[in-house]
Amino acid sequence: MHTDAQSAKPGFTAHRMPGHIGNCLHPGCVIGIEHTPRMAPRFTPWRLWGQRSCYNGDEGRIYTEIDRCRATHADHHIRLNIEDFSCHSRFSFVVYSPAAGT
Repeated sequence: MHTDAQSAKPGFTAHRMPGHIGNCLHPGCVIGIEHTPRMAPRFTPWRLWGQRSCYNGDEGRIYTEIDRCRATHADHHIRLNIEDFSCHSRFSFVVYSPAAGT
């Protein structure tokens, strides 16, 4: 079993995250992937990768998009946003952080 701290380390793979997001997803949730070159304590300007989309049950598509974002922005932090309008909730967490010192 992996901890949240391990999930944010470099080397994110689809095999490490299913237990973390699987329970948060259901069809109709809105998924967004964002990236930023650095995180700051008070304000971090995140940039949207692609378009926000409704989750259709295909977790593999989420991992593919995260991997594509990471391949393009290997030196950026990447986070996943899950919005559930039926419960008026939003869940965000960092799924990739570049190696320390970059």
